Amino acid sequence: MKTKGRTSLSALRIGAVAAIAMALVATTITSTQAAATPKFGVACTTEGVSTGTSTTSLVCQKNSGGKLAWANVRLGQATGKPVAALTAAAGTIEFHHFRPEDKAVFQTIIDRFEAANPGTHINQVIMSSGDYTNLAYARISANAKAAVFVTVRGGQFTQFYNGGLLKDISGERFVKQNVIQSALTPGTVDGKVYGVPYQSLFNDPLYNAEMFAKNGWTVPTTWTQTLAFCKKVKAAGIIPFAWPAATRGNAGQILNSFLMNSAPDVATLTSRIAAIDTGKADLTSDWFTDIANKYKAMNDAGCFPANVTGYNDTVAPADFAAGKAAIYPTGTFGMSTVKNLNPSMAGKMKLMSLITVDTKPLYEGITNNTFILSVNAKSSSRDQNIARAFISFLATAPIAQLYAVGTSQHVSIINVDYSANIDLLNTSDIMGKKLLLAPRFLFNNVGTVRNPLEDALIAIGGGADVTKTLADTSKTIKQGLGA
Repeated sequence: MKTKGRTSLSALRIGAVAAIAMALVATTITSTQAAATPKFGVACTTEGVSTGTSTTSLVCQKNSGGKLAWANVRLGQATGKPVAALTAAAGTIEFHHFRPEDKAVFQTIIDRFEAANPGTHINQVIMSSGDYTNLAYARISANAKAAVFVTVRGGQFTQFYNGGLLKDISGERFVKQNVIQSALTPGTVDGKVYGVPYQSLFNDPLYNAEMFAKNGWTVPTTWTQTLAFCKKVKAAGIIPFAWPAATRGNAGQILNSFLMNSAPDVATLTSRIAAIDTGKADLTSDWFTDIANKYKAMNDAGCFPANVTGYNDTVAPADFAAGKAAIYPTGTFGMSTVKNLNPSMAGKMKLMSLITVDTKPLYEGITNNTFILSVNAKSSSRDQNIARAFISFLATAPIAQLYAVGTSQHVSIINVDYSANIDLLNTSDIMGKKLLLAPRFLFNNVGTVRNPLEDALIAIGGGADVTKTLADTSKTIKQGLGA
């Protein structure tokens, strides 16, 4: 995606969002800026835009004279160049995660790690995302051999932190110099780093660009257009949104989109979520009832498959991969599954914004940094040594690039080149939009609040009565919180 002597728009966009991945608002990137070749000291027009996530990248920022000019980008916490991986002690540990679709790529990486560290062995222990949410803490807290594991941003990371399972890795050079510093926020508590968020996600719907072009469909950009699109596509015999409602983990991804423009600003949205999360407000609040009514409106417009509450995340990507559905509303992390099911889908997937208003939206998409790699604080010192070495290995550019290209997943590591994966580049246009850090993960009480809340929305998306469902679920949440 780069031409000789000129930086592409995709590269600019990748740099802009990766450099501010943990900001609530991403800088909007205009196509006019990409026309000029960025050079150190030369004037630029859009503050915050960078040419990439490498040590040679440039960023547009104010100089000493107060004017915008291209300057050297500082991506890591420290100014030094990325460092090589640590050497591991001999021994065997377990690596716990929830990405079965990444098993083969991780095994390739583990094989290389073991070859570089004779006598060292890492065994993957993989659960589905749903099981990992519910069972990982109990299993890992009772298993010191689970020396390296992942958590997701928000409630699960907080649970592991409060349980004393996260080792402070703030002082590691690979943390300071190999990871984009803005991406470290979800793994940081009181200024100390307890985990490296490996993935840079975009929790926005995937759509089949080839299908859209063939049928002359336009990607909807307003709420009214979305409902009209669903009716048109359903009439053509195609599933508009292959929403995996029966799999809560991925069914909940669209909640991010419904939340992002439900409040006048981030502070209000955060306050509203916190009120529900702590029992100060319930689901019958006007703003949340409005969200629930929109789930119902999508169901009424035929956006979802028939009997959607029984439609899981095995069938949904399969239908999308087979051309039976136009949209798979999960995120960039779903691309590898789709391509594994149908390799010919490579290059055909793009990301769209799910806009739930007819006015100018405050935000146009969702970003997130998660899959937080941590060292088990309760493992032996030798096993912790292996875990740190393995994370440092994953944090080197060649290995992170192997993971990114092999899994179609953007990462938070410096000096990674995505050009070998057309889908990573095809989905980079979302990076030029105004993005919100995934608000779904602001719910810290996952089991007692977020899960029943999402179950209520799933039921409503399947046709359940809005008023009764919200009232009943509010009672369940109140009981769970002990209110």
